[in-house]
Amino acid sequence: MTDAVGFACRNKVASVGSGHHNPGQDCQGSCHNHGFTLAGTIYASTTTPLSGASITVTDAGGKSFDIVSQANGNFYTSQTIRFPVTVTASDCPSVAPMVAQVTATMDGCNQGGCHVTGGQGRIHLP
Repeated sequence: MTDAVGFACRNKVASVGSGHHNPGQDCQGSCHNHGFTLAGTIYASTTTPLSGASITVTDAGGKSFDIVSQANGNFYTSQTIRFPVTVTASDCPSVAPMVAQVTATMDGCNQGGCHVTGGQGRIHLP
């Protein structure tokens, strides 16, 4: 399925890892540094993690790649990324593009005032 701007949604990925620990927490600047360049948690509802969703990242240099959410909803990458980036989450038939670009100063998707209580709220599909 393709949305109105031509983005082809990604089907659910069946085989994923555990996602390790602490879904919904700051994956980049909290208790230890994992070396992630982009990380967060995606949900199917307010509290239910979404496993197997694709987070498509397109960086300032035009490089595009998918990060797959793990069993606990966590997604993360250590790939080199040129910020700012555009991000679209998908799990066919649902597609949710971010309304703004992500900059290098945002600290991670679960931190920095964006996808936290009091900010935009958690990332979720649909």
